[in-house]
Amino acid sequence: MVTTESIAVSVDVADAVRGAAAVTSAAVKAAVAIRSNMGSERVTRQLSSGRKNPPAVHVTTQGGTVLAPASHPNVSARFMLSTAYYTGLKRARVPTLVRRLRNASVILCYHNVWPGRNAPPGGDPAVHLPVDQFVEQLRWLAGHYEVVSLRDLVDRLNAGRSLRGLAAVTFDDGYAGVFEHAWPVLLDLGVPATVFVVGGAADTGDPFWWDHPAVAERATPERREEWLTVLRGDREGIVSAVATVAAPDLPPEQRPAGWDTIARAADAGLALGVHSATHRTLTELDDAELEAEITSSWEAIRLRTGTRPELFAYPYGRWDARVRDAVRAAGYRGAVTLDYGLVHGHADPWSLRRVNVPAAISQPAFEAWAAGLCPRRRPAG
Repeated sequence: MVTTESIAVSVDVADAVRGAAAVTSAAVKAAVAIRSNMGSERVTRQLSSGRKNPPAVHVTTQGGTVLAPASHPNVSARFMLSTAYYTGLKRARVPTLVRRLRNASVILCYHNVWPGRNAPPGGDPAVHLPVDQFVEQLRWLAGHYEVVSLRDLVDRLNAGRSLRGLAAVTFDDGYAGVFEHAWPVLLDLGVPATVFVVGGAADTGDPFWWDHPAVAERATPERREEWLTVLRGDREGIVSAVATVAAPDLPPEQRPAGWDTIARAADAGLALGVHSATHRTLTELDDAELEAEITSSWEAIRLRTGTRPELFAYPYGRWDARVRDAVRAAGYRGAVTLDYGLVHGHADPWSLRRVNVPAAISQPAFEAWAAGLCPRRRPAG
């Protein structure tokens, strides 16, 4: 993933990092060589000793990504820097060491799986992962983790059992591409997964606002924040405020799946969760609106698929104590966020961290992120 912010990678298993530090010199030298061609703009990729981690900053944009202008002069250099860094970590076996030492599990968050090698035209490219890349990631995951359902992971957490070496796979939004392209892969590999469905989107099939080309072209971190707060993440409000023309016809894989598709997958063993009724920003809603978003989608899923969802995913990853308490009071057994991190034994079941998987991530970076070698944005200043 390419961002316009400086990033630090922190590791809290200090002994493992110290033991591998001597063999990461190739990555460090490559990074220094690349940075020498990047001018004076600050880009930081470092390993912490584990004694002093940078403060966590919650970034909860759609897909967990920050859009970077394609015309930015340092985009290719930053990509090379990231590739060299994570390749060096992999060759040094740092992710392997950390993964084996940590008593923690990882919950992966995907959004859509796309049939082509490149992201679809228009929209937010970060959420549409090419299927070949998805297959590579899932094969690696199945060979290095015990992949369990999200419900099983939550049950083990509540029972105080070890979480070491566990992984769970989740998908937000309920894109048709997930059912068309990801679900067959999951079946073939025997990997369980949970898809969090937006009830209203399954009703209408209307594209999500971030896939509207005109909206994507105008998206900046500042505008996105305004859309999620002032406009409360509401699709109609955002599209009408930004786009002067209707969205072009999008490929079926780029639209929400319909209820028939969702029900067939659920009958075949795919777990369903709730992702609200309309994908609005729950923290910006009043109590009555919040309750409707949390409960009406649950009822819609029950009626249309015959399943009873037990888990919830916060739209845009945005939540606070009021939202969390409302989800728990509604009877959900757990809820997932877009806050980066692994799940340790002391985790709160209603604010579980995940590792979001952007479409541009390399395989070495994917393996590092899954192990908890986490990208953390530095606070401004």
